[in-house]
Amino acid sequence: ETLIAYSTTLGCTEQCASKLKEDLGEGVEMVRISRRRRYNFQDYNTIIIGGSIHEGMIQRSVFKFCENNLEVLLQKQVGLFICCMDLDANEQELIDRAFPVKLVKHALASGFFGGELNIKKMNLLQKIMTRKAARLKKEPDIDFQKILDFARKIQEL
Repeated sequence: ETLIAYSTTLGCTEQCASKLKEDLGEGVEMVRISRRRRYNFQDYNTIIIGGSIHEGMIQRSVFKFCENNLEVLLQKQVGLFICCMDLDANEQELIDRAFPVKLVKHALASGFFGGELNIKKMNLLQKIMTRKAARLKKEPDIDFQKILDFARKIQEL
């Protein structure tokens, strides 16, 4: 059994988690981190954790989830993924900053799935902050091939 625990702000990470679940096949459960307080990890041998990067940081709920459950997570097979609109960013640096050091070192797979710009789902503050993102060198896009590659790596565990 595999658990995909994720947090999403505008839906991109949820879309990536759903695609990952589909690519992994049977025996996968998804849970949105910000919507559940207690977690029973007993039924899972693999736990995949994902979130999105905003202003260089992952959602607080994802980082707290990792910190609060670190002891248990270090006893499981772990995969980590992030979504980010800045496709020119250093993927490893973002992952290193997003998750606790021990968890990054323990993880058997990590992935950078790209991102998407969905203005319709943004509030006013997010739209203002996105003006900075408009200067990106590449148009943000979800990389479905990277999600598939990540799924294959997890299946090999």
